[in-house]
Amino acid sequence: MPSRGVRNNDGHSLAEIANDLKAKNIHSGGLTKLDTALKIIAKCLEFVAEARSKGLTIPVVLMGYYNPFFQFGIDALATESAAAGVDGFIVVDLPPEEGYKFVNTCAEKQLSYIPLIAPTSTDKRVKYLLESASSFVYCVSVTGVTGSRTELPGDLKEFIGRIREQTDLPLAVGFGIGDPDQVNQVAEIGDGVVVGSAILNAVDRAGPDATTEERAKACKEFIQGMVKGAKQSDNPANQAKAIGRVPKASIPETDESRFGDFGGQFIPETLSEAFREIDVEYKKLKNDPEFQAEVLKYRKEFVGGPTPLHLAPRLTELAGGANIWLKREDLAHTGAHKINNAIGQALMAKRLGKTRIIAETGAGQHGVATATVCAMLGLECIVYMGEVDTERQKLNVFRMNTLGATVVPVKNGQRTLKDAINEAMRDWVTNVRDTHYLIGSAVGPHPFPTIVRDFQSVIGKEIKVEMQNKIGKLPDAVVACVGGGSNAIGSFHPFIEDEGVALHGAEAAGLGTDVEEGHCATMSAGTPGVLQGAMTYIIQTKEGQSKQSSSISAGLDYVGVGPEHAWLKSTGRAKYDAVTDEQALEGFDLLCKYEGIIPALETSHAVYHAVQLAKDMPKGTDLVINLSGRGDKDMPQIAKIRGVEV
Repeated sequence: MPSRGVRNNDGHSLAEIANDLKAKNIHSGGLTKLDTALKIIAKCLEFVAEARSKGLTIPVVLMGYYNPFFQFGIDALATESAAAGVDGFIVVDLPPEEGYKFVNTCAEKQLSYIPLIAPTSTDKRVKYLLESASSFVYCVSVTGVTGSRTELPGDLKEFIGRIREQTDLPLAVGFGIGDPDQVNQVAEIGDGVVVGSAILNAVDRAGPDATTEERAKACKEFIQGMVKGAKQSDNPANQAKAIGRVPKASIPETDESRFGDFGGQFIPETLSEAFREIDVEYKKLKNDPEFQAEVLKYRKEFVGGPTPLHLAPRLTELAGGANIWLKREDLAHTGAHKINNAIGQALMAKRLGKTRIIAETGAGQHGVATATVCAMLGLECIVYMGEVDTERQKLNVFRMNTLGATVVPVKNGQRTLKDAINEAMRDWVTNVRDTHYLIGSAVGPHPFPTIVRDFQSVIGKEIKVEMQNKIGKLPDAVVACVGGGSNAIGSFHPFIEDEGVALHGAEAAGLGTDVEEGHCATMSAGTPGVLQGAMTYIIQTKEGQSKQSSSISAGLDYVGVGPEHAWLKSTGRAKYDAVTDEQALEGFDLLCKYEGIIPALETSHAVYHAVQLAKDMPKGTDLVINLSGRGDKDMPQIAKIRGVEV
């Protein structure tokens, strides 16, 4: 890539550039977004602009995740990056399928988009990825996450050679390179080396009290040591013969991965083949009568379905409006709806030849369901659970361990569901060849939201049949709690085309939606963005960083929501309202004292909301609450809240 040298800014600070852009109204996101974005991305651009003003001539590439770039605004990002002296981007979770606008916008501004290619990328996939390459290609040496390793993989030469057969552009090798010997090995088979974690570690070794000069010196000395003695033989393999080209990313002909503007597949390249494999296999299984019959057999003989649906007479009398019906998923084996999806995905994993299952869990019900199914099918089971959730759901942790699963407490971040999902994803990236990620909610990259929805749609399908059998018509409304949203989308989806059936989701308002980081009311207070592989609504800062969340219910304590719910909200087909912790406890008490049923705290949100809705509905109308889980797991927590020793 030709260097840009000192240009465009004439030594001015980015604040001055920003003011000029404001005056010209260039920024696509408006002045407010620019002001907030200056805290993060624009600060990086300021560093680049300052370095250019001091004589930096080498190319500069910004590397990161897509959501902060998306929040900044793609057109604005390209414009302001070019002005600051940036040369290109590496976006680790933006495959060309999702990033064609990003790639083409960069090309218009003469900025480079550097694709990542992994050992798991097929030859067909490599060809597609190279279409978006303009300057060089980032070759991921191993599956997994970044961090230096003691040795490079034995098949690295063959992997780089496979890419070289399809391009003359320079190939840079990264992930896991941390010593001079490894640099020398790469020098013989590629054109460049990407070193990240090892440099950061070297800077850290300078000490927490080191000055900027001392940190810079540590960095410089480390890099000098890494390249010292580096040389190539007279005939090194896989050397580049071109220095650049103009790319043109194509728009996908069809996009089954989206629900309107939401969904998609924002994933690292390491996982692309695994997702393709799951997508292809699931499409086969979805239309395979034998597989579907096997799933339904387990629903009947193992889960105990169809679960009952019955009128709640005393709750109906209390509300004084619509008839309130209860769909009793709390009576399913393991105590919640989660078992439906766990069985379906575990059976699918066996078809894929995966012997190791990983899962994430918040309230623990998905973890228990996954552990149960793995025990039944003889599969290894590892469950990631936020450390906060392991404490408030000790009973479920014990149940999982009893069933033979390994529960891994996650101590990063807020130590709740979002962090558990992150850790499960890291595991899967590293062990993708023999592991299936049995995701527990209708979240994440395509095809997970569709798979989970389909396995949970048995709930809504049964409601349809049961209501027709009991009263000869469909309900007027269906209500379910929403965290990630699996029980709700399973209840809602079979009714989406039935416009006379209102769909209502109850999400967690925690301490109140007006309390900063005191809730997880994603649909009520969130904004669109990319979280854990999908475009959806997120509780986030304007810079694209997810906020802290809070809920009495571990299963709803999530800063995102399934992308199909985001679409239902955006189209108005479903309505979502927030229920506070205090109101959820009221819903808990109502079902206990009026119907003799102890609901999960997640479900209690739906109970409270349904009673309020029923009050305003005419007598003779019918409302169904999906009782997604029972409250056994929550009794120690509720007792503690109420000062009772158990």
